[in-house]
Amino acid sequence: MSERGKSSFESFLKSISLPVRVKGRSNFESFLKSISLPVRVKFHTEKRVGSSSSRGKEERVKKPHLRLGDIWSAYDEWSTNCVGVPLTLKDSWTIANQYYAPTLSAIQIFTKKPFVDDGSSSSSSSSSRSFGEDCHLYFEYNETMSLEAARPTLTMMFEELAKKHHGLNTLRTSDLSENSWFSITWSRGIQIPAVKTLNQYFLTYHSLTPVIPETIPKKTKVELPAFGVLTTKLDKVWIMPGTSDQEIINRLEESAASWLGKRMFSHSDFDMFMAEKSKDLPFSSGVVTGEW
Repeated sequence: MSERGKSSFESFLKSISLPVRVKGRSNFESFLKSISLPVRVKFHTEKRVGSSSSRGKEERVKKPHLRLGDIWSAYDEWSTNCVGVPLTLKDSWTIANQYYAPTLSAIQIFTKKPFVDDGSSSSSSSSSRSFGEDCHLYFEYNETMSLEAARPTLTMMFEELAKKHHGLNTLRTSDLSENSWFSITWSRGIQIPAVKTLNQYFLTYHSLTPVIPETIPKKTKVELPAFGVLTTKLDKVWIMPGTSDQEIINRLEESAASWLGKRMFSHSDFDMFMAEKSKDLPFSSGVVTGEW
């Protein structure tokens, strides 16, 4: 850990509050809520033919969107300091914050109109391949490093990829096909207070075209919840008796598998998670990436 990173993390530790569990929310529900990143909505102006009252004159209307660069920037704090998930451990009176570090696992961006950048690499590319009238593959990336390796933080990865693929910062969600998505691997960090060792990694899938109401106040934020989740064999702390946790976990795993299957995308981390799951063994202790 560098001195700058150490100083930053020490400041972070001083600023954190005691973990507070939301009443009625299971540990798995707490994880899902905690990693649903809120991103500020922006607006752009579009032209359209006016209503009959305006005699068909052209009108300018404001449309909400998220800018891709703003999405990656929103992950900056989590990439540096991890995100805390309030968990109930051992008994109903012991609450701790389990921290997780996000890294980019995979992404596919489909645009409504062809959008091409120069430059490519073995695991990332931009192209103009079309999958329909309004579905053109602009960019895809598939991480192949092992989870135990020191993967770059999520924001560092996008900063590097955007040097050749500028659309990763400039494109808006309104430019994208609903087939656009990205996946994050969550590696275990520290636990405050230290109560119980949890070795699970999580793999989550998120849409890049969230539903945004046409009329919303300025400075509104929308969340990017996970529509698919995968993990290894879960510790019992993740499945609360008397809840539908197991059913939700199964459904989210099926959703991820179905999504990848329909897009014929061979996701390396998905295959890795499924291989480990079939062994009925957890991953080895996680290595938190990032500069602390």
